[in-house]
Amino acid sequence: MWESFVNGFSQLLQLFYLITEWLKIPNYGIAIILFTLAVKALLFPLTAKQLHSMRALQVLQPKIKEIQERYKNNPQKAQQAIMELYKKAGANPFSGCLPLLIQMPILFALFSALRKFFDPIHHPSYVDLSHAGFLWIPNLGQPDPFLLPLLVAVATFLQQYVTTLATTGQFDSNQKMMVIVMPLFIGWLARTFPAGLSLYWVVFSFVGVCEQLLLRKQFHSGREKSKKDEVD
Repeated sequence: MWESFVNGFSQLLQLFYLITEWLKIPNYGIAIILFTLAVKALLFPLTAKQLHSMRALQVLQPKIKEIQERYKNNPQKAQQAIMELYKKAGANPFSGCLPLLIQMPILFALFSALRKFFDPIHHPSYVDLSHAGFLWIPNLGQPDPFLLPLLVAVATFLQQYVTTLATTGQFDSNQKMMVIVMPLFIGWLARTFPAGLSLYWVVFSFVGVCEQLLLRKQFHSGREKSKKDEVD
């Protein structure tokens, strides 16, 4: 089943490559970028819902603390009251997990597909290895040990920074540590990734930053409009 899933990704990449051929710019790097944009577009409704829910949770924090203080000797009652509060506000504390759960199988399948896709010996017969390079990268199926991992780390940092700022509005000590450590760790791992996967990660993260900024602007505009309507 997993092999069929990976083969499906290989054929999907080839489809996007055929699109680049149709556009007269045949290149697998461009195909991966187009594929990434398509994935981002499909996930956008979930991303918007995630941010809305996380912002709602932020607004509810004072009430949650009040409930926890009121029922500090009865954790079960406190949990029940908090869940009722979530329900009334339309907030879901687990909404942030859904995009990640969808994204992980895509990453693993893309990892396997790219290694097989650009293998000099075992690549599918329909792959044109003369277009397997991109910019300074000679083969998107092989790791790029220097520049791409750095871009992966920078892109991950920016996405985490903007996402945390958009959902909580501030950083506690643990969040500050994660915003620094996680990008460094992922950048270090990217030294062993197929360059095509690192390219996917960089594009996905940078587009994610743009999404967060756009959604944050819309959220603030909506709140300002609501406040104005209440005053009127």
